[in-house]
Parts: sequence; structure tokens; C-alpha cells
Amino acid sequence: MSRTLGWKSLSRVGKFVVLVAGTALALALTQGIASISPPIAFHLDTPSITHASPQSSSSTTPINTASPIVTEPVDASPKPKYAFATIITGEGDAETEVKDAYFTATRLLTYQLLYSPQTKSRASHIPFLVLVTKDIPQEQRDILSKEGATVIPAETLEREWIHPKWSRWVDVLAKLNLWRLTEFEKIAFMDADSIILHPLDDIFTDPTTDIQQTAPDREGVDGNMNITVPLPETYLLSGIHDRWVEMALPPVPGKEFYVVNNYMNAGFFVCSPSELLFDYYVSLLDTPDRFDASYPEQNLLNFAHKTDSRMPWRELGPGWNHKPIAVSKDDLDNFKSLHQKWWRPIADKDAAEYIRNTVQEMEDFFQHWTI
Repeated sequence: MSRTLGWKSLSRVGKFVVLVAGTALALALTQGIASISPPIAFHLDTPSITHASPQSSSSTTPINTASPIVTEPVDASPKPKYAFATIITGEGDAETEVKDAYFTATRLLTYQLLYSPQTKSRASHIPFLVLVTKDIPQEQRDILSKEGATVIPAETLEREWIHPKWSRWVDVLAKLNLWRLTEFEKIAFMDADSIILHPLDDIFTDPTTDIQQTAPDREGVDGNMNITVPLPETYLLSGIHDRWVEMALPPVPGKEFYVVNNYMNAGFFVCSPSELLFDYYVSLLDTPDRFDASYPEQNLLNFAHKTDSRMPWRELGPGWNHKPIAVSKDDLDNFKSLHQKWWRPIADKDAAEYIRNTVQEMEDFFQHWTI
């Protein structure tokens, strides 16, 4: 008769031996499994970035991982290199039959240069700067700013020895503050009594507005200028001839402040701001009777940039601006802008209607203006 071995038949010592052996076997089995099988783990969906080498044309992102969220500072829009500009003076805004004519004209330029579908800049936003003298009311400054112009207080540069031909020109020398705005490469200036007919932004790349090299200091050049301050290495002043002055006010022998038949009108020009040039202009103002000051800033610019000097002004390409004796339909067709007191009576019906409609467009636009 066979005997059956069982747990109950084991002695106390035997049971102890069996328990120890079982525990050892279980540990051995666990270690063996770990050595031949990788552990099971949970992976969080963590972003990762793999940078491509300089030779690689692409980078890779591991499959089944979320694309990284990269937060970079937004680059500020690049500062504009170019600007349009005008000036408004309280003394100059004195038309007898029209209230605030030059203020209204400045609003019209704001509309035409910044908003009008027919005349605003095409390539990019070009700011419109409005120099204002101390006598311009704050209310007018606020309106111009609200409507989009960049209002810039301008230092008056009057001197006791300077007596303009007309009292309304007493503050026109403040126009020279344009040359202090060196954050711009080029500025296209126009008097407020101007009207735009076509976009003007191409004027900044017209070859006639290229930056020029100042001629070297040599004997025979600027002989009567007595320059006492340093001049810039480069400069820009391009404008249009004032044929009326060239015919009616030729330079007096021995007191020439411009070369015969080379007189620039300061109502429309392109310049390149320069602190050195500004200082040069001020040095001319600080020398009494240095030039004929009946047309203050205009004659100063013609004297400083005589066509036989080291920094001669140059003529703008055709078609940019015109100062007609009487505006006509032909002027509207052939020029991009006019230097014209448009609020005065205009005989030509087509020209009068165009200007009247443009002014009404401006009024309607700003009437519904919202910030």
C-alpha cells in the first residue's frame, strides 16, 4: 500500500524549508523575466524639438508627440524710411475770406495722403508729418492727430534781422526743423496749400532724389559762403524751379544768393534730414544780412544750396508738382500734385469741380471717422 506525501505529513522543520525554497524560486523567476522583457511604462505626451543640422533641409518631430508651442516676441513694424510733411502756422492761416483755410487744407492733405483710394501711397504706409508752431490751437492739433497725421511742435527760428515780405511768413523758418527729423531717410515736403492728384510714394525712389555726395572743399567753390561749421558727407535737396522769381527777381550783382535761372521754390521738395545741415542753416541765420531774407526759408535754402556750391540743389523729375498761375484741366492730367490755393475762385470748370468733389470726399470721410 503506497503512502501519500502531503503538507500535513511534513514536520515543522520541513514546512519551513519548503517556504524558503518557494520564496527563492519566486525571486529568481522575477529577475529572469525582467532581464529578457522591457518594462511596461506610460509615456506623457511631452513636446520635443529636434533641430536640423546646418546641412539638413528639414527638421523632424517624433511621431505621436505634440508639436511644440513656441512663443516668440512679435517684431515691431520696421520704422518707415520715408515721410510726407507740411507745416501750418497760426500767423500764416489768415485768408480774409476763408476761415482756417490752411488748417482745412492740412486736413485735406491728411485725407489724400493717407486714405483716399485715388491718391494714398500704394507701396506701404508712409506717415504724414505736420509741423505746428506755438500759435496753433490745441484743438486743431488734436483734430489732426485724431485724423491720422503725426503732429510735431516746431521751434520758431526767427531772427531780428529777418523781415519777410509778408507778415504771414514770419514763422516759415520753422520749416527748417524738418532737417532735425533724422529718423527718416527722406522727407517729401509740400506747403499746405497743395492738392494731390496721383500717388506720390514713387518720388522717394525717383533717381532725382538719390542721396548726393557733398563736393570736396576746394579753392573756388563756396568762395563767398564763409562756411564756419562742418558739412555732412552726403545730402539731398531736390525741388522745382520757381520761374516767376527767376524772371522777376534776378540776383543782384555782388549780392547773389542764387545762380541765374536756378532758383528753387521751397513749397515742394525732397530732403534728407541731417543735424549737420540744420546747424549749417542756423549758422546762416546767425549771421545778419548773409542773404536776402524777403523770402526767408526759401532764399536761405537757395543760398545754402547754390548750384555752384558744394551742395547744389537739383531739379526733380518732370510731373511731380506744378505751381500754375491759373489751374486748368491740363494741369490735372499732367501733374501728380499742384501748389495751388484751391479755396480761392477757379475759373476752369473741370478743375473747380474736381477740387470741390475732393474736398467734399474729405469732409464725408472724416464725418464718419471712428478711432
